[in-house]
Amino acid sequence: MNLKLTNLFVFIIIAMNGFSQEKSMVLSGKILSSSTAVSNVHVFNLNSRLGTVSNDLGVYVISVKLNDTLLFSSLQYKRMQLIVTNEHLKNRIINVNLIPDVNILDEVFINDLTGDLDYDMKNKPKDTIPESNFKYDPTQLKQDPFSPNYVQEQSEPDARRMTDPTMAGGGVGGSATIPNYALLAELKLKRELARKKKFPEKIKKEFGLDFFTNKLKIPEERINEFISYCESRDILKKYYSNNVLEVIRILKEESKNFNNIED
Repeated sequence: MNLKLTNLFVFIIIAMNGFSQEKSMVLSGKILSSSTAVSNVHVFNLNSRLGTVSNDLGVYVISVKLNDTLLFSSLQYKRMQLIVTNEHLKNRIINVNLIPDVNILDEVFINDLTGDLDYDMKNKPKDTIPESNFKYDPTQLKQDPFSPNYVQEQSEPDARRMTDPTMAGGGVGGSATIPNYALLAELKLKRELARKKKFPEKIKKEFGLDFFTNKLKIPEERINEFISYCESRDILKKYYSNNVLEVIRILKEESKNFNNIED
């Protein structure tokens, strides 16, 4: 009888240990980069789909289980994934060190230079491009026309001045003062198109192919198509606004619809 009670007691202890391993635990940690605290880093539990953001001191708090995968994501740093181990659960802390994501420019080689600055300056080739006679106000260089805080310091436009060519610049022979809005709009559009073109590769690098193929069940050759499919949810705008958790939520939701269409 005592042997049976002993065996039952051992079984209960084993069951309790197994249950405790499956139970969620709240861990904290600090995110650093070269001994400097990093704020606004998105910490996302890929298993529970819960996330948080590090504060100004680089500290974060998140709920995890054994073998959960944590994703540390920030636009300025390389993406990092970490699997929760028994050691992490025992210490109740996970500190990480992120590596800056530095964009290195390609090398540029300039021919026909000797390295002697005085000699190279005197023998530089003549510029064959004609000088522009465009006139501008130097104070306008301090403003970014694409900035949301940009305020145009000009009086309200005069309808006649904008339609009558003899009124441009205050009379015949005057210099035009009306900004080239068409050119500004074109430049802004080019910037947006370039950012949109780079977006699929950037988000694949950020989240990793495993996230799309295993988590979302999207075939690798159709990931770009799936990202374009999600554009109606403004994921590009949310991503560049550093709202990565919202982007992940949208991708998970839309992957179900996308896969149903394929089926």
